[in-house]
Amino acid sequence: DYMAFLVDDRRIADGKAMMQKHAAALARAEKRYGVNRYVIAAVWGVETDYGRTTGKSFLPHALTTLTCRGGRRAAFWKRELIAALKIVSDGDLPLEKLYGSWAGAFGQTQFMPSTYRRLAVDMDKDGKKDLVSSVPDALGSTANYLRRSGWRTGQPRLMEVRVPADYRGPEGRRQKASLDTWASRGVRRMDGRPLQGALRA
Repeated sequence: DYMAFLVDDRRIADGKAMMQKHAAALARAEKRYGVNRYVIAAVWGVETDYGRTTGKSFLPHALTTLTCRGGRRAAFWKRELIAALKIVSDGDLPLEKLYGSWAGAFGQTQFMPSTYRRLAVDMDKDGKKDLVSSVPDALGSTANYLRRSGWRTGQPRLMEVRVPADYRGPEGRRQKASLDTWASRGVRRMDGRPLQGALRA
């Protein structure tokens, strides 16, 4: 399955080694943004295998191609192309570091250029936001992204639940409701305990 493809014994072992090697950077990111260091490391591992596979597409070419193909997302790709070039003009990265996926995501944790410009941080304090070569910048920026995306310190990250066989309520990833509301619909934890609280999921 998908998780088995992304997370195998080697990646787990590598993750432990990388967490030890970059313990100080992970601790700083966790302290500043309140995001669990293990979650930050997990994103890094899943996105690029701890920086090993960041992509081989030259972003100006890839994003120009996507823009010129037209279609309903042409304006989106154009904005990402402009954002990528602004990263260079801002002095954060040289043009030759703009390599990533065919769809424009790049760096140690695969930020889109517009997200990079909004949320990248200079954790190593060298005056540049370098998510390609600076592990501290990449880890700090990932924590900042998660925090700005709604991360709540101390809340459960995942909760396995059981949905009643006769469930007929709203479906899909975009259906968010409080845990109390899900409980009223018959959804319970896998161990049978009730869901409780105002946390939205």
